[in-house]
Amino acid sequence: MISFLFIIFLLLIIYKIYNSVIHVSSNTPPCLPRLPIIGSYWHLLWHDYEYPYNGIIHYVNKLQSKIVTCYFGSHKTIIANDYKSIKEVLTKQEFNGRPINVDIVLQRAFGKSLGIFFTEGTLWHEQRRFALRHMRDFGFGRRHEIFETNVMEEIAILVDMLKEGPINDEEKKFLKNGYACFPDILYPYVANVILNIMFGERFDRSQYHKLIYFCESSMMFQKSLDTSGGAIFQFWFLKYFGNIFGYTNAIKATYQMINFIEEYIDNKKDLDDYDKGLIGRYLKILKEKNNITSTFSQKQLIMTLVDFMFPATSALPSALVHAIKLVMHHPRVVNNIQEEIDRVVGTGRLVTWSDRKNLPYIEATIRESLRYETLTPLSVFHKTLKKTTLCDYDIPKDTLVVTNLVALNTDPDLWGDPENFRPERFLDENNELRKDFTFPFGFGHRVCPGETYSRYNMFEVFAVLMQNFNFSFVEGEPTGLDDKESGLIVTPKKTWIQVKARNMK
Repeated sequence: MISFLFIIFLLLIIYKIYNSVIHVSSNTPPCLPRLPIIGSYWHLLWHDYEYPYNGIIHYVNKLQSKIVTCYFGSHKTIIANDYKSIKEVLTKQEFNGRPINVDIVLQRAFGKSLGIFFTEGTLWHEQRRFALRHMRDFGFGRRHEIFETNVMEEIAILVDMLKEGPINDEEKKFLKNGYACFPDILYPYVANVILNIMFGERFDRSQYHKLIYFCESSMMFQKSLDTSGGAIFQFWFLKYFGNIFGYTNAIKATYQMINFIEEYIDNKKDLDDYDKGLIGRYLKILKEKNNITSTFSQKQLIMTLVDFMFPATSALPSALVHAIKLVMHHPRVVNNIQEEIDRVVGTGRLVTWSDRKNLPYIEATIRESLRYETLTPLSVFHKTLKKTTLCDYDIPKDTLVVTNLVALNTDPDLWGDPENFRPERFLDENNELRKDFTFPFGFGHRVCPGETYSRYNMFEVFAVLMQNFNFSFVEGEPTGLDDKESGLIVTPKKTWIQVKARNMK
């Protein structure tokens, strides 16, 4: 009997190996090498442990296919690696799903499918529509006079901090006369601007340490995993190994953000002013119990806030520091930027959003920095909602689909010299902006809802800093272009930079 059971067990193992290694559908994209159970992830780590997406590019070239199959554990995943296939993924409705049943995705949201990033169907449609409709009333993704005035006030504080130095012991941690620690110096700005939309108010400079705490929490979450989600995404039981696979930090960081938001909500629940930010509008719906639908709840509100706030307080400052470091390594670009600003805006006022149309070189530099340093190499995973095709390949329902943005942004067939930092590639012969073939915020129905907001803030901060300051490297600090850290996004290492006010003419 024991021998019979052993034979059955052995046959099952052989079948599993055959099914996972040998058998391939006749119309499936070429598959990366993989092993039973752990799939292809080990091969990616073996190629580049810190940045596993480089392993994907290696196999794309080896397999000579812009679309490949990869197994993250047992998750069959299709990876699109060029403009044509990526755009098809982003524009076809069949690819609008999300991996909503992954354990760590659920654990970060009270054990449920909540929020905006990792939801789909009715909940996603209703909650995203409600949030954006009301956030726009406070300046999110549209021109709004009060919002832009508040932004310029926060920008002015940032400029004053850099020129005059710290005013309390908390600021001395990231600010010295003539020197600033990046990205920390940017945290109060990025946090206060998004909080103003969500909470309907801003924190005073004396409370900036609270904003920095939230930003550091969002950064901790970003750095806890890798851009593929990591081993914890593939194997739920690894959460019992503590922080070895990033689980502890991911959950700790998430609930630090949740607690920050919950404390604020608890203090505002009994107020009747429902016109203060998204929170006020949402609490009004919750109070009118007869109008509540099944998708509205306080936990959904909290996770919606987290999903909007943690990218704004981690991805935005990271992208800004990448851009600043890139131009510091290319003095010619700095000269071109400052010449354009001096010629168009002058020195009597700060650059504003209205100047953007007349400052194409600055916009081209920002676009080039987002291309050169891909912040989200594999973007956010998609999932097929039903059986479909991708560039004539058959893709089954519930298949994970990944857009490899770093492969797109380094494709020599598209860019010619992708290894060079050259803002001019985004300008035509008339010095006007060309079509942007990158997708830093996605595209289609699943486009990042904060794209316009992020582009606005990145332009505003970057342009004002270039207008008012010159930046210099500090010896011994991690200011090289390779001084960065992997995670869900690619973040720059903290670094001190010398900041000198320009001798304005």
